[in-house]
Amino acid sequence: MCRSPRGVVDWLDHKSDLFKAGAHLDYLKKAIILIAFFALGCSPDYQVSDQTETRVVVDSFVQADRIEELDVLVALDTSGSMSDNYDDVADGIELLRQDIESLTLDYRFGYITMDPTNLSYLGPYDSSSSSIDLLMAPSLLGSTFYEEGFGATYSFLDTEEGLAFRRDEADFLLFLISDEDEQSSISANLFHEWLHDEFKDVNHDVVAITQLEDSECGYTYDIGYKYEELVNLYGKDAIDICEEDWSVWLSDSSYLTQLKDFIALSEPDPILESLVVYVDQVAIYNWSYIEETNAVKLGFIPDHGAVVEVGYNVYVT
Repeated sequence: MCRSPRGVVDWLDHKSDLFKAGAHLDYLKKAIILIAFFALGCSPDYQVSDQTETRVVVDSFVQADRIEELDVLVALDTSGSMSDNYDDVADGIELLRQDIESLTLDYRFGYITMDPTNLSYLGPYDSSSSSIDLLMAPSLLGSTFYEEGFGATYSFLDTEEGLAFRRDEADFLLFLISDEDEQSSISANLFHEWLHDEFKDVNHDVVAITQLEDSECGYTYDIGYKYEELVNLYGKDAIDICEEDWSVWLSDSSYLTQLKDFIALSEPDPILESLVVYVDQVAIYNWSYIEETNAVKLGFIPDHGAVVEVGYNVYVT
């Protein structure tokens, strides 16, 4: 009897209760093996069988949970060269606020300077704050000398005001905005490790807006190398502070509204006939394989918290 891959998965769904008690991974592997078995069973008896060894790979991701609480900290360079960027910061934060309010009304904004020796803080601003409050905040921060975004963030979150601003169960979003490189002794790797330890119980992300090597500013000194290095560790690029309309990227560059509809496969050259896709342990068929990026693209966006799994065989070389 010949079965299509879809028929095999349907047959397994009907015959097995292996979804229970953590057995889903074994189930997925068995489904892939059976698909390969039935595919061979559909070949003519006289065909020479391929004895090439294969192994099973399962890739997965969990869709981000819906945001309930969010704290947004904006570390802003308030040295003299940044004064003409305050309007862009204010406009961008207002755009971000609109995005956030489509997800939750339980949010806080706080602004700090980048000088650990002369920390200035304004906030918290929340859903009850007016747009004028947010628009005026950048220009109300005190002028400072040092540009140490890493050091200022680290110092602020350990102050009385910082401890009051931060909420234990709130997700955390950090903006680092400066037209010069980060000048503290803290490396990007060390700061990245500290952030992951400090916010290990919640989601967190970082957005850097700084001067880039190919910046539209037209000059090549004071490149924000450490800020670039930090956001690269989060799988993203820094934003050019001299981009004509960079403020809109404040709302587009965060993880907040991003729900994935694809999964990049960890192994190249999957055996396409063996691919199976599950969302919350239910087999789905509304997907396609994109060879150029070695990814499975879903025909829909799974909901918050959904578990997406892709199983497949690869040849053992």
